[in-house]
Amino acid sequence: MVEDLYERVKELTDERSPYNTPCVLDLQRALVGERLEAPTNAVDEVWPNIYIAEKSVAVNKARLKRMGITHVLNVAHGTGVYTGATFYTGMGVQYLGIEVDDFPDCDIAQHFRTTAEFMDEALLTHKGKILVNSMMGISRSAILVASYLMIFQNMSILEALTAIRKKLGGKYVTFLMGKGFTTCLSHWSHY
Repeated sequence: MVEDLYERVKELTDERSPYNTPCVLDLQRALVGERLEAPTNAVDEVWPNIYIAEKSVAVNKARLKRMGITHVLNVAHGTGVYTGATFYTGMGVQYLGIEVDDFPDCDIAQHFRTTAEFMDEALLTHKGKILVNSMMGISRSAILVASYLMIFQNMSILEALTAIRKKLGGKYVTFLMGKGFTTCLSHWSHY
């Protein structure tokens, strides 16, 4: 099914986009369709050793330890998920917190490079496991993981978003409905 969606958007891309990148609406239609269900799990592995999660997972030290999490990227630092480096003291967890409000006009692109480098360093240097969290573990978390896949795994925007959706087991997620974030990622992918 995911492969069919990929082909459907790829067909649209050739006709509509001068940059050979699908427009945001095409991405949303192909990956979400008519269903607007949120993820049912509090945490999901969306790429090997990269997990997206909601707040409840990020503040549960015992769960993080059981999962073997070595790095936490808090996308809602100071805006709803009040953890920090000191919160994880004694756990051997490295922390990066960024403040990204969950609003369509928020410029999340300014964080793409920094967060992607944090994830890449964790995976390559430390052989780590990364938890990327926000309040609900949907829009902001998924878009930052997509930017990592584009920067360090050399994926197109469609390949990155499709890879995330595929790892979610076919669940229809609303991260693509965060139109401001998807638009930001789409514009950024042109550069």
